[in-house]
Amino acid sequence: MTGTFNYEKDSDNIVTVTMDMSGPVNAMNDEYVALMGETIDRLEAERESIAGVVLTSAKSSFFAGGDIKSMLSLKPGEGEAEMFEMNLKIKGMLRRMEKLGRPVVAAINGAALGGGYEICLACHHRVALDSKAVQVGLPEVSLGLLPGGGGIVRMVNKFGVERAIMPLLEGTRFNAKKALEAGLVEELADDVPSMISKAKAWIKANPEAMNPWDVKGFKIPGGNAKNPKITQMLQG
Repeated sequence: MTGTFNYEKDSDNIVTVTMDMSGPVNAMNDEYVALMGETIDRLEAERESIAGVVLTSAKSSFFAGGDIKSMLSLKPGEGEAEMFEMNLKIKGMLRRMEKLGRPVVAAINGAALGGGYEICLACHHRVALDSKAVQVGLPEVSLGLLPGGGGIVRMVNKFGVERAIMPLLEGTRFNAKKALEAGLVEELADDVPSMISKAKAWIKANPEAMNPWDVKGFKIPGGNAKNPKITQMLQG
């Protein structure tokens, strides 16, 4: 493993974590589990001395998602338990990041699809580069898969069942402007320096940030599956 998650703290005590894995893209594989695990451990250990976290990428894409080649190499009866355990680790680390107690912002400089957007959803705010290189979404269904890193739950909690269901069922990929319109990202930036600047400005303005579903009394927008309207839609 030769990749790294560069960890840099500025004079305002904001940590920028820059994902730079050993392959051509950042992907959810064993290297990711190790690097993200080390990073979360350090953030938790230094929590009292940091103001927030910006998560970005050194690659031309933000994060490519799951390691499809590894998934395709699995044979029936082989590797399922290991894959399941790895998925639990991935979800657990994203939840730890989400519950860090400090604002975490995704600075999306390129494509963030599948597991990449699941990472973004676990952050508290999302700033994307206004570039043709940026695409966000959960397109796993197009591969006969389901998002495995908590993306379904967070999409439903963020948007409600009615707004979340079609992007999930259709695997919609949103460009930067469409993502902003749909609420998948909250801000756009013209270039990388302004993207990082906006991410840090949001951290300073929101020192107590939490995702809505971690606030006491949270209810899913539009209601949950017990709502007759939602039940009827799901049955249809």
